[in-house]
Amino acid sequence: MDNRKFIKLLVLGVVAIIIGSLIMNHSDSLLKLIMVVAGLAALSDGVYTLLGVRRWNFTSTTKTLAQVKGLESVVIGAAAIVIAIFLEAAITVMVYIFAAGLIFSSVVSFQNATMGKKFEIQDMRNHFMIEGVITLLIAIILICNPVGALLTIVKILGIVIIVIGALFVASAIIGKVRASKATSGATAEVGEAEVVESSDKTEN
Repeated sequence: MDNRKFIKLLVLGVVAIIIGSLIMNHSDSLLKLIMVVAGLAALSDGVYTLLGVRRWNFTSTTKTLAQVKGLESVVIGAAAIVIAIFLEAAITVMVYIFAAGLIFSSVVSFQNATMGKKFEIQDMRNHFMIEGVITLLIAIILICNPVGALLTIVKILGIVIIVIGALFVASAIIGKVRASKATSGATAEVGEAEVVESSDKTEN
């Protein structure tokens, strides 16, 4: 491993560990960020659904439900972003609204998965089934403990970033050690070759 790659990995690892530690120690102040990210995710999912529903070979009822779900995701996503930025006191209320929207989204996703199976569209069925399960689980967690769930998500994010940083640092150190051993081995082989060559010349 060359020095540039070693320094790059080492710096990335240290920065990631610092960021992860800051997230762990200041999780309360990052609730806004989590709400904004969740809002952007819901907004993106809603736009994707609204744009893609026209191409789905489903019944009109299922398409209507999907359109309602897409519109609801767009509205809730936009509201989450606005509330997180401008109305911090209403974050808890927004979490419950967000959870209710996720439950409705999961029901529609399961319905779409059922239709995907009926029309033998395996990829789309798997997509909606996974989406439905994940959104339902998130909704249940948010309803049981809204603020606590958000804080847990923030702390998990911090832990993940710290682990990634530690892996970068370990990779840099291991790579450097292996490179040093390889260089030392090559130098030793060259030295032995020179000794042998010198001995041969002396004998001659």
